[in-house]
Amino acid sequence: MAVPMHPETAVRRPSHDTMREAHLAARRRAVLLGAVVAASFVPLALGLPAAWPLVGVPIVLSFALCGSTAFALVSSVVALALALVSGHPGVDGTTLATGFVAFAALAVVVGLRHGRMERALERESERSMTDKLTGLPNYAFLSEALPLELRRCDRSETMVSLVLLDLDRFKQFNDRFGHEAGNRMLIAAGKAMKSVARGSDVVGRFGGEEFAVIVQGPAEDAREAAERVRAAISKATITVDPGIEVGVTASAGVAERRERETTDELVKRADEALYAAKAAGRNRVVTAPTDELGRRRRRAA
Repeated sequence: MAVPMHPETAVRRPSHDTMREAHLAARRRAVLLGAVVAASFVPLALGLPAAWPLVGVPIVLSFALCGSTAFALVSSVVALALALVSGHPGVDGTTLATGFVAFAALAVVVGLRHGRMERALERESERSMTDKLTGLPNYAFLSEALPLELRRCDRSETMVSLVLLDLDRFKQFNDRFGHEAGNRMLIAAGKAMKSVARGSDVVGRFGGEEFAVIVQGPAEDAREAAERVRAAISKATITVDPGIEVGVTASAGVAERRERETTDELVKRADEALYAAKAAGRNRVVTAPTDELGRRRRRAA
């Protein structure tokens, strides 16, 4: 039985929402850097040339906050300011040049280290969202991706559907051939799913022998996706003994999201359709009833 997903879970799936959040974060960093630049120039503007080391702060922060382009821009502005300051009495040009080079070098070191840390965190985050056995996105990823898709549909008034899929009689398969063979069968099923998924489909493993596909489109598109996956899995085999290959079949339930339907409600209806497919004899796809009124409303929008 599929486990309900919770809409309050933080979303991480790369999509319009995530890109918009990344863009806003980049804008906030740029605003912060601009404020630091402005603040560091205040003492110079007030006629305090001895405070010139303060302008090194935005140089050091620029690479880490906004990248190499910002570093080059801030460095150029600071270099111009220091050139103007060098004409004041008591300000040594050699000291200014040495300080500028030191700040620039520190900025590069800080920026490169920050970049390595960010990449390491991204890799760790990706690993935490990936099923180690099949290489597919895992439950944690799916539980974030589906609520995000529902919010996207609310904004754009488009359709999204969910496919829940279960390998038939997999417990018996494990009992007969062993868990090692069962793991290889899960890997083969995962590869089969990926091989027939569209680029816009989100394919993942819930856990155990349960999988899911998030389809951007109506139930008809999701049913087609489910049939492709079901057929691909039925053709996937593993070798259990020399010359002996075995495989499994799969059942799937499809549910198109109704207007303002929550994540848990959508999962529940897809799960019920999956159970109906099992009850009807397995190795088939069953689609939950659609909301025709909501469909017409969205298509007219």
